[in-house]
Amino acid sequence: MEKIIIEEKQTKAVRCFFRSFALLFLAVTLWVTGLRERVMVLSLLGFITAVVFGIRCIMNLMKASQKKPLITITFDSIIDSSSKNSIGRLSYQDIDRFCIAKEDNAIGIIPRDEDSFIKKLSPIKQQKAIDNKNYDKPAFLLYVGNAKDMSLEDIYTLLKKRLDDYRSLYD
Repeated sequence: MEKIIIEEKQTKAVRCFFRSFALLFLAVTLWVTGLRERVMVLSLLGFITAVVFGIRCIMNLMKASQKKPLITITFDSIIDSSSKNSIGRLSYQDIDRFCIAKEDNAIGIIPRDEDSFIKKLSPIKQQKAIDNKNYDKPAFLLYVGNAKDMSLEDIYTLLKKRLDDYRSLYD
């Protein structure tokens, strides 16, 4: 089976592009107004800001056009890139089951041996997992609310099927 890549919507990057484009438009307007009125300070200021915002607009356009994976589902593991505190690669042999955490718009991962798995993580990720447990949530969450073209339930069903397929072969 091939790997499945669930991409992230780039709404924030698109908003940044439109914001920088609007500022570029204002800078060009300032530059043209300075040239028409023959005010060198205004035209110089407009030119400099047009160059800066033009570069920023191009950078934001490139960022908005990139495809960023949210979650990669392989046959034997999940690679989580959904947040800053994501757990990274998680093998199906470490997973007991999945659940839906609707209030967080996420899929909860319940490991087979939760405490030993938490100890393997970095201190920041350990603290996040402990905080989740203290709030009666699953220790690990896949934040899929920003998934492109897939709903929470679709991703949950796909993960559950992959876990069942893995177990049918290796357990």
